[in-house]
Amino acid sequence: MSRTQKKLPQNNIEMRKAIEKDLQEFLASGNKIKVIPMGVSGQDKMGRSKNIVISRKRQATL
Repeated sequence: MSRTQKKLPQNNIEMRKAIEKDLQEFLASGNKIKVIPMGVSGQDKMGRSKNIVISRKRQATL
């Protein structure tokens, strides 16, 4: 079942159980968890764009 089809947890306990189940499925499928050191960011150090589209709103032409 895909993540969007799953019923959302009703409270924190159910949410924790769902996360734990998802984690166990992830690890059982052979995936590994990467440990990212403190201070590491996904941002480009040179300030260049990552081509992330935040809005599809068109700019008004003058």
